Amino acid sequence: MNLSSTDSGYRSIADLRHKLFVPSDWTVDWPVGTTDSAAGTRRRAGSRLRYSDISVLAALSGLASMIALPTLVRVVLLTVLLFFGPGAAILSWVRIPRTAVPAALPILSISVVTLMVSVAMWGYRWSPRMWTLWLCVALIGSSVLWYRKHGRPDLPVWISRAREVVSPSSRRSALASVKFVLTDRETLRRNVAGLILALAFFLWLPLLPGLERATYSQFGLLTAGTGPGLVLCMVLIMAAFLIALRRHQLRTMLVAIGLAIVVQRFTVTLVTSAPIYDWTYKHVAVTEFVLDLNRLAPSGVDIYSEWPSFFLVSAWFQHVTGYDTLSLAHVFAPMIHVVLAAAVYGLARVMKFDKRAAITAAMLAEVINWVGQDYYSPQAWAVLLAVGFLALLMSSSLTRSAAYVSIVPFAALVPTHQLTPYWLMAVTGVLLVTRRAKPWWLMIPLGIILLGYLYPRLPIVAPYGLFQGFDPVQNAASNVEEEGVLGKQITSLVCRALSGGVFVLAFVSAIYAWRTKKTFWAPMVMAFGSIMLLAGQSYGGEAIFRVYLYAIPGCVLLITPLFLALFDRKPSQDRPSRARRITARTSVAVATAGAISCAVLGLQSYFGLWPIVLEHRQQIDDARAMAAQSPSGTSITMLYSSGYPARSTSDYGRLTEANEYWDVPLYALGPEYMEGFPTPEKLGEIDYNASVSDTPTYMVLTRQSLEAMQYYGFVADDEVARFRQWLSTNSAWSVRYQDPDTIVYQYQSR
Repeated sequence: MNLSSTDSGYRSIADLRHKLFVPSDWTVDWPVGTTDSAAGTRRRAGSRLRYSDISVLAALSGLASMIALPTLVRVVLLTVLLFFGPGAAILSWVRIPRTAVPAALPILSISVVTLMVSVAMWGYRWSPRMWTLWLCVALIGSSVLWYRKHGRPDLPVWISRAREVVSPSSRRSALASVKFVLTDRETLRRNVAGLILALAFFLWLPLLPGLERATYSQFGLLTAGTGPGLVLCMVLIMAAFLIALRRHQLRTMLVAIGLAIVVQRFTVTLVTSAPIYDWTYKHVAVTEFVLDLNRLAPSGVDIYSEWPSFFLVSAWFQHVTGYDTLSLAHVFAPMIHVVLAAAVYGLARVMKFDKRAAITAAMLAEVINWVGQDYYSPQAWAVLLAVGFLALLMSSSLTRSAAYVSIVPFAALVPTHQLTPYWLMAVTGVLLVTRRAKPWWLMIPLGIILLGYLYPRLPIVAPYGLFQGFDPVQNAASNVEEEGVLGKQITSLVCRALSGGVFVLAFVSAIYAWRTKKTFWAPMVMAFGSIMLLAGQSYGGEAIFRVYLYAIPGCVLLITPLFLALFDRKPSQDRPSRARRITARTSVAVATAGAISCAVLGLQSYFGLWPIVLEHRQQIDDARAMAAQSPSGTSITMLYSSGYPARSTSDYGRLTEANEYWDVPLYALGPEYMEGFPTPEKLGEIDYNASVSDTPTYMVLTRQSLEAMQYYGFVADDEVARFRQWLSTNSAWSVRYQDPDTIVYQYQSR
C-alpha cells in the first residue's frame, strides 16, 4: 500500500493510525509530531473529550456517589463509574481499533470492577466504599500521568461548550428546529421514520395501565388487556427502522433500537410491582446474603458461592448507593440490553461492517433475542463480557494489544458463570487455530485461567455432571416435556420457529458470504460453536436455550449482509426490465416481511409465559417475612415455583444448611411423582412428613403456580381442585396467610 498516493487518502502513518484507532470525536492517544500542522491538530484535539478525561469524570462521578445524595442520583453517578471509568483509563494507554470502542469501553470497565470486588471478597478485604475510593484514586492517577506525558485537558473549552448547550439561545434554537420540522412538508417527508417512532411511543404510553391490569391468557400478554397494542408498536418501530435504513438515517435507526428495548423490556419494569420469574429471587437471595453478612454463603449451600462475581458486583453497587436488590433486579433487563446492543454494534464494526450494517446487526440481535436470560442473573452479565471479549479478540488482526487486553474480560467471566467461558474458550480456540485471531499462544493464559479456576472446584461441580453422555438429541430436550394447553403449544412452536429460522438463515447466509467472497468463517464459528454444548451437557434442560443465546451475535453477523443485499436490491439502471423491477421489489418485500416477522415472533416468545412468571409485591413481602421468622429446618412446599419465592433473602443460607430441600416444589420430584397426583398415599405421605417434623411446615398455593400446573399439563384440572379441597378440609392444615393470589397453609400438630 502506497501511503503517499492521493488515492489512499492517508498522507502519513500517523494519519492512518488516527483513522484506524481513534474515534473522530476524540484525540490521538500517542505523541503527535512537532510540525505546525501537527501542533495545530494537537491544539484542536485538546478541546475534545479524551479517554483520560472520561476517566477523570467517571472517577469524580464515583466519588460523588458516596456523598449523602438522593439514592437515584447516586445510582446514576456510580453507573457512570461502572460502565466508563476503568475502561477509559485502560484505553488511554492501550491502542485498539476505534471500531472496537463501543464494545470495549463498557465491557472493560465492568470487567475491572468485577475482578476488583472478587479479589476483595477472596482476600477477606470486603469494604465496598474503600475499594470504590481506591478505584477512583487510581483512575485519577492514571489520567494525571497521561496528562503529564500528552498535555493537560482544556477545561475552559469544556465549560464553554457546556454553557453553549444549556444557554437560552440553544434552547430557542432547538424549539425553532422542532417547529420547523413539524410545519415544513419536505422536512416531514425526510423525517417520516422519526414521526412513526414518535407515533409508536405515544401509542405505547396509554397501553401501560391496561397491561398492568391484564388478566390470565394462556397465549401470554399479547392477547390479554391492551397487549395487542404492543404488537402494533413493535411493527411501527420496525417499519420506522427499515425506512431509516433505506434512507441511511443512522441516528433514527439508533432511536428505533432504543425504543424497541423500551417496548419489549422496559414495559415489564413499568407494569409490574416486582421482578418477574421466580428464579430471579434465588439470585436476589445470594446478593442479600453478601449485603447482610459481608461474606459468601458456605460452599454446601449452593453453587453460586463458587461463581460469585456477579453477586459481588451487585452487592458493591448497592452498598455504595443504598439501592435495594429488588429495585435493581427490576430495572436490570433494560440496562443489560442497552449495553448489549452497544457491544454487538462494536463487534460488527470490528468485523468490518460499516455503521449502517452494524446498527442493523444490533437491531436484529435485539428483536430475535427472546430467551429470558436477561433477568437479574450471572448469565446476563456473562453474555456482556463474552461479546466484549470477542470484539477485542477479533481486533487482534489490527493490533496485538487488543488481544492482550481481551484477557481482562475473560478473567472476569470465569468466576461469573459456570458454562459461558467454556463455550467462549472453544470458539476462541478455533479462531486462533485458523488464524482469524492472533496470537495463537493466547490460548495458554486463557486456558490457565479457566482450568486453574475449575480444578479446585471439581468436587463441587462433579455431582452436577461434567459430561452427561454423547446424546445431542436428549441434551437438546426442554426441561418441560409435557404437551400442555394450546397456548403453551403455540408459544413453543413460535419459539422453535424463530430459533430454527435464525439458524437456517444463518447457514444460508454463510453460503452466500462464501459464494460472494465475504467474511464468513469467524461469524460462522461464533454462530454454530455453541451447538457443541449439546454433545455432552443438558444443563438441567436449559442447554438448548443457552445454545441459541450464545449463537445470537454470530448469527446476526452472518444474516445482516444477506439481509442488506436483499433490502438494498435495485433494478439495473441500464433499461431495467419489468422482471428485474419485480425481482427487486420482491427482494425488498421479503426482507421487510422477514424483519417484521422476527420482531413479532420475538415479542410473542418473550411474553408467552407472562401469567405464570409474574410476581406480585405482596407475595414477595410475605415470603420474605416468613423466611425471616422461620426457624432452621422449616419446610415450604409448593406445587410449582411461581408467585411465592421463599428463597429471596439472606435467610436462605441458614434454612438451606439445615435442610437443602426446604423449598423444593412437588413438580420437581419428577413426572412419576405427579402421575395421578394427589393419590391418598401421597397425601398421607405429605401429612406424615409434616407430623414428624419439629419445625413448621407450610404448603403454599398461588394463582401463578396453579395456572402453571394447568399450562404445562403437569396434572389435570380436577386433580388440582381435589388437592385444594383436601387442604381446606383437613383439620391439620390451617390458613396462615391469604390474599387474592396466595393461600399459605401451615401444619398444626393434632
